[in-house]
Amino acid sequence: MPLVTLATALAIAKEKNIAIGAFNIGNYESLKAVIDCASEEKLPVIIQIFNRLFNDDKARDFAALVKVMAENTDVPVVLHLDHGKTIDQVKRAVQYGFTSVMIDASDLPMEENIQMTKEVVAIAHSHNVSVEAEIGRLLPKGTVDCENFLTVPEEALEFVKQTGIDALAVAIGTSHGFYKEAPFIDLERLKKICDLVRIPIVLHGGSDTPDADVQQSIRYGIRKINLATELHKVYIDATAVQAEIHKTKFSPIDVYNVPIYEKMKELVRQKMNLFALRS
Repeated sequence: MPLVTLATALAIAKEKNIAIGAFNIGNYESLKAVIDCASEEKLPVIIQIFNRLFNDDKARDFAALVKVMAENTDVPVVLHLDHGKTIDQVKRAVQYGFTSVMIDASDLPMEENIQMTKEVVAIAHSHNVSVEAEIGRLLPKGTVDCENFLTVPEEALEFVKQTGIDALAVAIGTSHGFYKEAPFIDLERLKKICDLVRIPIVLHGGSDTPDADVQQSIRYGIRKINLATELHKVYIDATAVQAEIHKTKFSPIDVYNVPIYEKMKELVRQKMNLFALRS
């Protein structure tokens, strides 16, 4: 089917009381693993392109590939700009056919975050493109004073009212990458945010977050969960295995990549079922 907007996909997630996996892809194999798994599991999926891939032609080329793959599956697929940092990146995402963009101005003062987000909403909504934004920040490694980073529920409500966004990413104790020790996920803070804010809530830093916390966050109202580090780690580890196996013999690239694709698909399936509360 044709690509759908993030708003459309998240309405499905709300109806089913699940979260949709948002996977950051970086090559053909990772993209195919995600879309093939979504098709087999019959679940909506969000394909994320990180802002760095807008530094050259990668985002444009991936957009064309995602559109073709989506048209050949019968599950909803969203094409999403992840952590967009500039208006130019947003405009190019719209030009390339993305159906969703995130503008991340969370490191700016609140008023500047609001103003930049409002500008993005005006651009994106005029092209039927959904907008995700962020308030609060994921914890840097070794953070002790969490209160200076986590989302304040009342501020989240005001932010949503002023910007007109479609989804809000919040900071409740997760961080990007792997944890050195078990994180404290502030689920009570999340519950307060979800009770106040009547739009879909997004969890960033989904990699390595304890399964029980992930599923409780979904029950409270998380509808989109970002995952990058774990998927990329599987790719790197599986590639290293193949490098060792084939170091003394030739293997065509497509054959070489099959086991790598299978390993990524295995992880994606596990995460999709976790986010759909099937495990």
